Amino acid sequence: MKKETLVAMGIFNVLFVIAEIMLYSRGIGNLGARPAAAGIGLVISLAVFVGVNYGIMKLTGKRRIVRLDKLRDVQDYRDALENWIGKNNPFNSELEQAIRQLDLFYQKQTALKALLAGQSQDGDSPFMSVSDDVQGCLFANMKRLLNRMTILDPEDHGMLPVHTEFIHHVLGQNKQLLSQYDNLIIEISQIGDSRDLENLNLENITEALRELRNDSSAPRQELMQQGGED
Repeated sequence: MKKETLVAMGIFNVLFVIAEIMLYSRGIGNLGARPAAAGIGLVISLAVFVGVNYGIMKLTGKRRIVRLDKLRDVQDYRDALENWIGKNNPFNSELEQAIRQLDLFYQKQTALKALLAGQSQDGDSPFMSVSDDVQGCLFANMKRLLNRMTILDPEDHGMLPVHTEFIHHVLGQNKQLLSQYDNLIIEISQIGDSRDLENLNLENITEALRELRNDSSAPRQELMQQGGED
């Protein structure tokens, strides 16, 4: 059950209990003195309790329509992926893995910004440019996962292996991209230990940047070829 469903039901149920206590404290529900009125009140209370809770579950349980062109940051993509997690989706664990990948990227991106700030790099740092490339590739892959969810039919068991292969392929590319991103951050963190080490690391980083840019474009090309399935 989604968090917003639990919150909405919790608020309603607390208010409902308070209202019932107030009504019964005023004698409205006195079965001995007014059995007919009390019985009718009990039936109405049960109907309201069940009806409202059921309505909350139905309304908050509906899948929201997410426009991919409106997704801008990590939280947007997180919410969009969470939107597809449900009891009828056979790829819940894969969606949760994709969300963890987004969280991991955000942690690494935050660490990179802190490193560059500590080394007095300006906002046009080539390292941040590469970070933006990584983010763009990661977001593009997440869009492909979301596109795949829109055409997924959980009852079509014959197509599930095809969807599984595609989704695992995308998640594997994300994992590789994040690993390369992590290596880049490690290299940057070593800058400044000594002048010789700094020069050596800068040379290594330049090569790493080139490889990372090339690798970040490769998943896009491969997925575009598979995108005809979407």
